Amino acid sequence: MSSECKFVCKHCNKEYSSSQSRSNHYKKFHEVKNVINCVPKKDHGVPAVFQGENVSEYNCKICKKNYSNRHSLWKHTQKCKTKKIDQTNLLEIKKENSEMKIKIDEMMNLLQKALKIHPKTLNKINTQLNNNNNNNNTNNGIINNINIVQLGNEDLNNVLTDNQKLKILNRQAMSLNDLVELVHISDKFKQFKNVYITNLQSSFGYKFDEKNNKFIAVNKNELLNDILESRMYDIESFYEDMQYKMDPVRADQIKLFIDRMTNEEDILKNLKKEEIKLILYNNREKIINNKEIKDIEIDM
Repeated sequence: MSSECKFVCKHCNKEYSSSQSRSNHYKKFHEVKNVINCVPKKDHGVPAVFQGENVSEYNCKICKKNYSNRHSLWKHTQKCKTKKIDQTNLLEIKKENSEMKIKIDEMMNLLQKALKIHPKTLNKINTQLNNNNNNNNTNNGIINNINIVQLGNEDLNNVLTDNQKLKILNRQAMSLNDLVELVHISDKFKQFKNVYITNLQSSFGYKFDEKNNKFIAVNKNELLNDILESRMYDIESFYEDMQYKMDPVRADQIKLFIDRMTNEEDILKNLKKEEIKLILYNNREKIINNKEIKDIEIDM
């Protein structure tokens, strides 16, 4: 570990090389709304007690139910999955479409009686109206709308499947690289194409800002730090959930990698930041040409 001055988080004892990194860590993990997300260093899997903070409730991000302790919330989240909400929304959409079709059919029957239109002509009109209805649903974001999610808000633990998590963890030291490519580059999660780099020499990179609904220029080094911290947090969460389903040797190897990254090994972290930078730069066109991004304003 480097001998330079370290900035220590008073809540979980994790060390950072700058006050800005520590501040970012605090905002993400130790504000009251996020307090259950941070597991103290060398105490993985044990509910955290934060001295001086009055945290009496743990909130489910999906259904907003409150729980008095982290364990109760964890048990609840195993049953309360986003996909249930998605399924409910899908049923509502199908119901709306079905009701619309019934209304169109009724209107066509009345129109046929009033104008005595030939049945074949009526079928053509009916087909066109139904197509227009489907197109309106798509344009209104009911089916295909994809909203870009801001870096740090991806909630990958509830998005990725167990098989995807295991595949990432089994890559050990390359797990971070693979996770960045899967989340920020591939078309599997277009809503997470929220960062990119266009110039290796420039000191700026770009990330999506939800508040202003546009990409903004930010310090490239801070951007890489934020990406590294967010994705390493995900890898730690995957490991906590999946460690007993892994081959013991591979489980030990990914745990060693997590510990080295958590303990601020500057050489390794700087290497990974360079690799992330190249991944984003080499795949910049896949991100920028994403049709969901094309119409979003970019603050140059």
